[in-house]
Amino acid sequence: MVERAVTELTDSQLLSAFTGGDAGAFMHLYERHARGLYGYALALAGQAELAADCVQELWLKVVKNAHKLAGYTNPRAFFFKTLRNQVYDEFRRRGHERKLTARFAEIPLVRPKDGLATAEEAAAIEAAVKQLPDEQREVILLRVYGELSFPEIAEITGTPVKTVESRHRLGLEKLREKLE
Repeated sequence: MVERAVTELTDSQLLSAFTGGDAGAFMHLYERHARGLYGYALALAGQAELAADCVQELWLKVVKNAHKLAGYTNPRAFFFKTLRNQVYDEFRRRGHERKLTARFAEIPLVRPKDGLATAEEAAAIEAAVKQLPDEQREVILLRVYGELSFPEIAEITGTPVKTVESRHRLGLEKLREKLE
């Protein structure tokens, strides 16, 4: 695979290349999505170790089932949906409640080192995000970490697109209020 052309390939094309024997295609797919998937898993799980385990399991499933996934028109949405289900399954297995609020207590969602905010701004954003209702927070996190569209988020959460759009709008309004 020509290095220059890799950035132009879709996720489906990378999966097809991987199933065709191009291990480098998998690495490009991994590099494209690893950070966002881990950030989302960390925000959902509230525990770095659990988040890392769930992301690792996701990538193992991708490797094992790449031939099936190559036909997906939107593998990225599949990754996030599978990861979401995996985190929730793990909580059910461990006997944890699904509610996200309590798990956000100590997880830094915005870090000053990310270059997006100063330490004070990061703390204010983090506190505001943690105060959002679970449904709004999840939509915001999927937009931020996954850079997903509203239809993709609707697919992942099993929610109508209009509801996702509404949750996003309400979440942003609440964030603006809290940050003013």
